[in-house]
Amino acid sequence: MNPLHFQSAPPPLWFPMLPPEPPNSSGFWETRNVRDRLRELQDTLNLAKAMQKELEILKTIKDGKGSTEDDAKELSTDSSVSGVLKYLERRGNNLETQESLSVEAANSLMAKLRAQLEPFRYVTDQASPWEEKSATVRLANKMSKSKRNKLWRKRKRRRVAEMIAKERDRFDQAHREADEWRAREIAKDIANHKVEKMKEIAKLKAREEKKRLESELELVLIVEKLQELRSIRIQKLKKQGHFLPEEDDKFLERVQAAVEAEERQALAGVDTDAAKDAIATAEESRKTMKNQEPPFSKDLSNDNDGNKETEDQITGTKDEESSSPVRGKDSSQRASEGQSHSGAYDSLANLPIEFYHYYHGSNTDMGTLIEVRRTWDAYIRPGGSRIPGHWVQPPPPADEVWASYLVKPK
Repeated sequence: MNPLHFQSAPPPLWFPMLPPEPPNSSGFWETRNVRDRLRELQDTLNLAKAMQKELEILKTIKDGKGSTEDDAKELSTDSSVSGVLKYLERRGNNLETQESLSVEAANSLMAKLRAQLEPFRYVTDQASPWEEKSATVRLANKMSKSKRNKLWRKRKRRRVAEMIAKERDRFDQAHREADEWRAREIAKDIANHKVEKMKEIAKLKAREEKKRLESELELVLIVEKLQELRSIRIQKLKKQGHFLPEEDDKFLERVQAAVEAEERQALAGVDTDAAKDAIATAEESRKTMKNQEPPFSKDLSNDNDGNKETEDQITGTKDEESSSPVRGKDSSQRASEGQSHSGAYDSLANLPIEFYHYYHGSNTDMGTLIEVRRTWDAYIRPGGSRIPGHWVQPPPPADEVWASYLVKPK
């Protein structure tokens, strides 16, 4: 074992010896004094524990010097042992000197700890005076009360925190409910506004539809009244002997027959020319007979000659008479009336031959009838058509009611 280099060791730390504690009074058991004493006692206990650990490390180092190399390696790897060795090398102390110093410091620390525990001996000592025991009891009561107060304050803080959290949650819930209610009310107002708008639009459409239906109903009523008025006027005209072409089937049949007759006449132009020649010959014969015989006998002779000369014409126009039975019936009725009332022609004997031929020649001669009818057709249109060649102006309205329905010019 190599001796260490000799160095003068520092003087040991000697703790002063405390005098014996006098009997405690009621002032010792004050809360602040007891708290300070307990804090000092706690610090002394911590130092005692550290000193105990240091002595154990020194003992371990001392025991490890005589052991094997493996134990020395294990001690060198320990951090606490290596730290103590470094401290000894830095201070230049050997192991024995440091051990003696540590033992003296531990003895001094134990004496101090014993002195600090001395005032609290009266708590467990039965021979201590009652004043000290009452003071300790009061201190214990105060400490328990303080502990209870701490626990109560802690519970109160927890309860207040819970109440505040619950209150905050209630406020949040109320805010959420208010927001939801506001959103529902806003949506309801928007829906009601839309419904009101749709109702207004529906009312406007219904009003417009009603106006349109009213106008149509008025037009329908006007048309019905006009139809009633027209039927009344038609009945009145029928009573007076008139007829309406669009409602008379006989008239349509006659018009169709006349059209067919005109087409046949256009194809049979030769027969028409022969009829014209026969009419001219009849007129000349009547003129010559007028100069020789009285009017009555002249009419009879003209009747016989006309019948003979127009036999071929009558056979040629049988188809025309069959297509227009109404015209043939009228001409036959006129001829029979002329034969039965031959005395009526005496007053017409002084008329010119042109008037007599136009008004009375058709009673005895078919050619004269055809000529007169074609002359009538010529007044409708040049060429003998049933369609007028010019615009036919309508008659003025019969009264103010009809005049009110006329379309006014813009």
